[in-house]
Amino acid sequence: MKTFALITFISIVYFIAVVNNIRNTQFLALVLLPALALAGCNRPDKPGPTNENSDENKRAANPLPDTLSNYPEPTVSYTEVNGRRLAYMECGRGQPVLLVHGGSGDMRVWENQMRAISSKYRVIAISCRGYYPSEQLHPDDTITLDTFVDDLTDVIHTLDLAPVHLVGHSSPGGYGSLLLARDHPELLRSLVLVEPPAFPLLGVDIPPKLLQILGLMIRRPRVAMGFLRFGAKGIRPAVKAFERGDDSEGLRIFMKANLGAEAFAHLSKARFQQAMANIRPLKAQIRAGFPPFSVKDARSIKVPVLLVSGEKSNVMLHAVTDKLEKLLPNVERVNIKNASHNMFE
Repeated sequence: MKTFALITFISIVYFIAVVNNIRNTQFLALVLLPALALAGCNRPDKPGPTNENSDENKRAANPLPDTLSNYPEPTVSYTEVNGRRLAYMECGRGQPVLLVHGGSGDMRVWENQMRAISSKYRVIAISCRGYYPSEQLHPDDTITLDTFVDDLTDVIHTLDLAPVHLVGHSSPGGYGSLLLARDHPELLRSLVLVEPPAFPLLGVDIPPKLLQILGLMIRRPRVAMGFLRFGAKGIRPAVKAFERGDDSEGLRIFMKANLGAEAFAHLSKARFQQAMANIRPLKAQIRAGFPPFSVKDARSIKVPVLLVSGEKSNVMLHAVTDKLEKLLPNVERVNIKNASHNMFE
């Protein structure tokens, strides 16, 4: 008991020190986006392997296994949504399935899923506002998650997808899909949530309050320490790198803190460059923060939900998925063995 009290005291002091050393935008980001983008912890100087002939780079250049080589190539199209030009890929026929990426992904991350699912479904992968190759953001644009939800709602209407099977990863995809299911259930046939960072379900607002972190430390000390660790080793140094103009370094730090050291070490150069193409909307989301999502909101979602999690994903994302599994009325769950946050890759 004394040891636990000591750990709690040290953690609170550490948290206060972190908060006092960062500005409001960094504090906002402290627990904000461990699901928004793409990757890990122990940081090599360069992401992924340096050998151009490595297996990872070969897979990035030729991502489809032989078993998918006979499926149709997705076609790229554009649509106007809320005054912005958004890109999407589409293939197949049947009931529509809409795939929505995470923080530093775009429609390209779903190519393998599109090719396989298109044998039975009409599959659409969208590149959200500001994401490659959709219309670019201005450098000072701020995007809220509500903006993404509004865009997704209009995409479903414009492309005549309702009711749609909606698959969302991290944020904007996963968290945005939760909000859309809460606000527009009539648009959905089913929902697949791939580790949405809905941290308010854990009793932590964004930005967090000191008493909330203390309460989480008492209830779930391992989860609370995960938040503190991610803030100190992930978001805070990443934001500092972004502010001094070193976007590549900031993205490396963020991805390492999000995916874990092992997954990041196996990230190919091609995949990292894909993430760099989406650095502007990622930074805009960090500036904006997340809207609330309550226990009542989760219980109100009646459509069938499949929760997907990676065995090696971070403790904060596991905690959110565990909570959703208890709250959602019509839910199933699958855990992908040996996988981290980008388990579909």
